[in-house]
Amino acid sequence: MSKIAWNDVDWTLVQKRTSRQQKRVYKASKDGNKIVVQALQRRIIGSFDAKLLAVRQVTIENRRFNIPGINDEKTISHNKKIELAYHLKIDGNVSYIKTTYIPKSGKSKCPSLGILPVEDYAKQMLAKFALEPEWEAIFESNSYGFRPGRSCHDAISTLFLSLRRKSRYILDINIQKCFDKINHNKLLNKLLTFGQMKRQLKTWLKSGILTSYSERADEVFKSMRHTSQSEIISSLLANIALQGLENHIKDWYTNEWYPMIEGSFQITKRDPESTIGFSKYADDFVITAPIYEDTIQTQFETAKWLDNEVGLQLSNAKINVVNSTEGFEFLGFQVVSIKTQDNRMFEVKIHPSKTSKAKIVLRIRKLIQKNKSASSYSLIKRLSGQIIKWANYFCYSECRQDFSKIDYLIFNQVRAWVFRRKSKRLHARTKLKLKYFPESNIYRFRGKDYKNNWILTGKILIESEMKENFLPKLLWVQSRQYVKIKGNASPYEGNHIYWAKRTEQDFGFNRNIFKTIRTQTSCCN
Repeated sequence: MSKIAWNDVDWTLVQKRTSRQQKRVYKASKDGNKIVVQALQRRIIGSFDAKLLAVRQVTIENRRFNIPGINDEKTISHNKKIELAYHLKIDGNVSYIKTTYIPKSGKSKCPSLGILPVEDYAKQMLAKFALEPEWEAIFESNSYGFRPGRSCHDAISTLFLSLRRKSRYILDINIQKCFDKINHNKLLNKLLTFGQMKRQLKTWLKSGILTSYSERADEVFKSMRHTSQSEIISSLLANIALQGLENHIKDWYTNEWYPMIEGSFQITKRDPESTIGFSKYADDFVITAPIYEDTIQTQFETAKWLDNEVGLQLSNAKINVVNSTEGFEFLGFQVVSIKTQDNRMFEVKIHPSKTSKAKIVLRIRKLIQKNKSASSYSLIKRLSGQIIKWANYFCYSECRQDFSKIDYLIFNQVRAWVFRRKSKRLHARTKLKLKYFPESNIYRFRGKDYKNNWILTGKILIESEMKENFLPKLLWVQSRQYVKIKGNASPYEGNHIYWAKRTEQDFGFNRNIFKTIRTQTSCCN
């Protein structure tokens, strides 16, 4: 068979054929037909379409995040990509991982980031293509971390619904080193996959690590309990390991009788109207209960399930039990229940947490300090991405007042950056103000016009053309209401209209159809 060129690949067709196989895996898994699931998974990992897609995806990700491979490769040629796709195989082998340590403010220990060669990233992506549809059909509805079509906002919306019109006791817990301490044997037994895939997963879980650290030069050692968080397959394996926790806790809680509390022999009948709420994002989850004793009991039951099922333990430093009226942080948001004026019910207030606000202000300050001599155009380009990204995340909350305060703090930093550049004489400062903060300008942002005399603007001459940009304000990003995902909805179920309305991603079906659905607002069958 003659080899095709990378630029000649019909990616729409490749995506369509791979997606069709994944949807068949999803349906067979929903029906509980394990034999058909494994047969289709073998077909996917042997498919040239899936191999091409795996190589394309990991090389794009490497370029987007500027992640070098083990040989410090950041980009590879098209010829190497096509060669890699032809030779890609789930063969049970793995290369050493190059580990770098990431310094974090306020922490003495640096978390590690494992870096693999591009070949191993592509192999993991290929395995994920096969395994993910099977488990997407099984995963619980309130699990949102690292799953296609789900996000942090779904977890927050679930929490909002469980707290609406009432106050609850909150159990906020995190698993201790979830990606590092998973019991490999228990995880592999839970997977129940075919031999070829099981051997490959076992090799990844027990792979060697090539350490690159300033104090330890290229020390090679073996880690039998290492699952790097940066690896593509790790997030899926972590979700598989925690699968079943939500159903177990809810089944246990709805039992007619309390389990015995440790050190006590008193058994009390549970109120049949009491309910428990559950919201999980990766290894961080919140459980809501109406009674304080229920919350403590839930903590013991969760710890017992984790130890028995996958050998994990709760992080004692991150266990937090509070009433929702006191407020708590989850995924960067501050959540609190406040009594209404008639004192009969509670309403839930969700807004950016103090920690999140402090982080964005500090990040902007550091960027400005690093670019003291940069042009205003370059500074705006660096700052606007950070500002809009942060605003897009927190706009699904009551954020207007918080956005206004942060805008003021950012403006003070930007104004100081401008007036440091020239003499402090009055006439010079006036000219400087008009240069960087022109008056009477109208700025168009997301379809709306804004007029403000203190908006930082920049200009640059590119190929004889003068280009201009401006620094948007957080307040210009409108507050929106987030629509939670429907139950166990998944992109692999094939409901194109639902996903076209919900997200910008096409999830494997024809891009023209996707655009047509959005243009016609789903009114035409």
